[in-house]
Amino acid sequence: MPPAAEPPADTGRRAAAQPVLILAAGHGTRLGGPKAFIAVGGPTFAERILARCAEAGAPVTLVLDPRHGARWAALLARWQGPAPRRFEADGTRPMVESVRVALAAGDFGQGVWVWPVDAPFLSAAGWRAARAAVAGAPLAIWKLRAEGRSGHPLWLPGWACTAVGERDWPDGLRGLLTAHLDSVRVLELPGERLYDVDTPEALAALQEEG
Repeated sequence: MPPAAEPPADTGRRAAAQPVLILAAGHGTRLGGPKAFIAVGGPTFAERILARCAEAGAPVTLVLDPRHGARWAALLARWQGPAPRRFEADGTRPMVESVRVALAAGDFGQGVWVWPVDAPFLSAAGWRAARAAVAGAPLAIWKLRAEGRSGHPLWLPGWACTAVGERDWPDGLRGLLTAHLDSVRVLELPGERLYDVDTPEALAALQEEG
């Protein structure tokens, strides 16, 4: 679904207001270190996502592990865009716990994009298309898919943000989606790289591409 060249003004405002939750507390054990600081073609994974958010004027909440605080301080010191709101979580725990840390702070009544830091390659055009889809149907859970594979980021509307904290979902966010399949919509984004980079083989392939 290609992005509209000139979305209606009200849709554009709704798209710009969509906040983003960057999940970056993981330790990247299989890759030899935290994925947030992996650089491919120049920028780190974290900087790539921060740049997409800045292009859209999207407010950012960042969840990080304090054990990597010095590296985060260095990265954010060189970052020229808006400073993200930051929360701390144990990166050795399941990802859904990082989500809960941020959602407990509130301010997500309309919803939030949940964006794991190991999926940083959504293009500017794909990001515009994703935000336009949410602006048109903000109460749906929006999944992105390319070439037959689902990926990130994932849009959780306000009611789903509340549901995350109400109970322990089997299999984390995947369990929430399974329980609410009637509310899930899928946006096809042909040609996008939405998959998580979570194996040495996937990282090596990206580095070869440059």
